[in-house]
Amino acid sequence: MLAQSRILVVGNDPDILQQIGQVVQPLGCLALHVIGIEELRQRLADLAPDLVILDGDSSLCREADLRQGVIDCLRRSSTRPQVLLMSRVDDSEREALWQASQADDLIDKPIESLDLHVRVRSLVRVHRLTTQVTRDRDVLNALFELSTFSSDYQNPDAVLLALTKRVAEWTSLHHVAVTLGSPGQARTAAETHHKPGNRGQSFLDRRHAELCARGDIWSVDEAEGVLAGESSGSLPYIGIPLKTQSGEILGALHAWGGGSLPSGQHLRVLRVAAERISTEIQLHESKRRLEEMVEARTSDLTAALERLRTVNTQLLEASRDTVMRLARAAEYRDGDTGEHVERMSSYSAAIARQMGVPPEEQALLKLAAPMHDVGKIGIRDSILLKQGSLTAEEWDVMRQHPTIGAQILGGSRSRLLQMAEEIAASHHERWDGQGYPARKQGEGIPLYGRIVALADVFDALTTPRVYKDAWSVEDAVAHIRRESGKQFDPRVVEAFDQCLHRLVEIRSQFIDAPAG
Repeated sequence: MLAQSRILVVGNDPDILQQIGQVVQPLGCLALHVIGIEELRQRLADLAPDLVILDGDSSLCREADLRQGVIDCLRRSSTRPQVLLMSRVDDSEREALWQASQADDLIDKPIESLDLHVRVRSLVRVHRLTTQVTRDRDVLNALFELSTFSSDYQNPDAVLLALTKRVAEWTSLHHVAVTLGSPGQARTAAETHHKPGNRGQSFLDRRHAELCARGDIWSVDEAEGVLAGESSGSLPYIGIPLKTQSGEILGALHAWGGGSLPSGQHLRVLRVAAERISTEIQLHESKRRLEEMVEARTSDLTAALERLRTVNTQLLEASRDTVMRLARAAEYRDGDTGEHVERMSSYSAAIARQMGVPPEEQALLKLAAPMHDVGKIGIRDSILLKQGSLTAEEWDVMRQHPTIGAQILGGSRSRLLQMAEEIAASHHERWDGQGYPARKQGEGIPLYGRIVALADVFDALTTPRVYKDAWSVEDAVAHIRRESGKQFDPRVVEAFDQCLHRLVEIRSQFIDAPAG
């Protein structure tokens, strides 16, 4: 039986209509006929027939303008029905009418009832199968889109809004909304309305509370709702609770309006949509909690880093103070005021910066350079403080202070003391290999030792000592340039020339500084 199938007959021949009625009535089909274009258009929209039977002898099929109107109506129908053309074999326009109507089948007039019965049953079944396949395809597409739905939205409510729009399209329901929260404190997170008739927040609040109390899917068809006093604008209605995996109710998915409640396949889409919405809500809640945790941990880490930075600063200041006191102790032994180590360390850092040394290494060099002469602590006073010229034997002893300094500073895991050891051991070596204590030359001398060697000489030349007057900056610079490639590394001399203005500024700061 083909119960509930709908057949539309285009024509008004009483005999044909009676014969069609006799054939389709036992099949359980509903048959209606139309005689005008507007009536045909309306019936196609309202009835959504499975089959349209065209009587080739009717005026709608014979007259060119009307026939074109029929064709246009069929082509524009949202659910294209099967088309059966009835025509006489000797009809001169039979082929033209067949092609124009794009009919699915052709039956000869006069009609054999059995033949018509077979054609009608076959065409209706084809249409039903085609419709079912199309519906299944749409449902599968909807389920696939739900499974692959991109949640790349900044705002979680934007995700829910996008999902409500999809649900409304898939189910052909006029209104879809998502509410969240406890039964008495519902919040509408997203809603989509394809037609007028939004029932307002009070309607959603009531439905939300009812669904939270039921804890399961709930539907109300139009007849049931009207009898219960429901407004027709909120019918038919279906709601699905949004739950976590543990069964906790997060909110509800509401859908209402339209011709009827969703079919079994569309109900499946609604259920999957509800699960996807629940997942999105939980994902965003987890993300929010994670962000709060990260923010709290970041705040704690920032505070800890600030405390560590403070401690490091204090340790650095303590280290610098210790280094400077140790360096000054060595300088004071041979009569210097101690300002020499301050100046030459600043000179060294400025030259290193000009040579492209990383900032961290510049800072270490400024701390390590003052310890270049710490080995003088191991030289006895009779030699270190002697007023006259030293003998050859005494010079041999004096030239031991780089080695002594390296021994004092050696063996440490501290990068600062390792650099200081390197400088102490090499700051008297010469580029041409005529220095001491190891007579290293060229690139074999550590870079920082080469830099400190030049900075040390520049300060010694431009500073008055008990045994000499200070040279002018110009004379000192000329001497250093003459020694390029001999006593000093040419690259270090070049950097010295390029930052000379900075070295002069550093020197003036110490000369102009008031005595403390």
